[in-house]
Amino acid sequence: MQEQDRRQYFRIDQRVSLELKVIAESEIEHHPSPTQFGVSPNFLLLSELQEIDSQSHHLLRKISEKDSNVASFLQIIHDKIERIAQAIASNEMIIANSEVQEVNLSEGGIQFKSNEAFDIGTFVSVKLVFPESCLGLLLYAQCCRSQALDDGGFMIGIEFIKMPESCRMVLARQIFESQARLRQQGSESPAEDN
Repeated sequence: MQEQDRRQYFRIDQRVSLELKVIAESEIEHHPSPTQFGVSPNFLLLSELQEIDSQSHHLLRKISEKDSNVASFLQIIHDKIERIAQAIASNEMIIANSEVQEVNLSEGGIQFKSNEAFDIGTFVSVKLVFPESCLGLLLYAQCCRSQALDDGGFMIGIEFIKMPESCRMVLARQIFESQARLRQQGSESPAEDN
């Protein structure tokens, strides 16, 4: 990915749980999604439900235009399913605070501090969890930056590769919601007296 392509994405600082495993490029060719983490089927539950939501949003709008009562009923069922899924997913996503870290995130990749260096071009499988929303994603990436820091750590940049559209949509939604929260917090902060 060219530098100018990387800059087209919105970037946010976000607290996430991030786990990486170095893999061979051939693993990406044989598996559409990383298999290195041994997660339960519930790990991707909320991500999959968000994909279904985006597919059904148009239909719900059409139903609403014809019969608002049916649309209201379907929305109630949707909310019930969402709450059940949140309860199931929150049990899956119990994360120790020590595993949560601040990263710089975009739809194109992640930049983060690491205790270990990665060679440029290294392929990795990524387990990414958003603790606030209990959303989990499994992605492939490639190291595009590995810079030594003064404290002995490394600034690592990875770019996502062969990302399914459903994952890109979930990531875009997380970034959008995070930006909205930041704007809201900024507008709610009291004005300074002069």
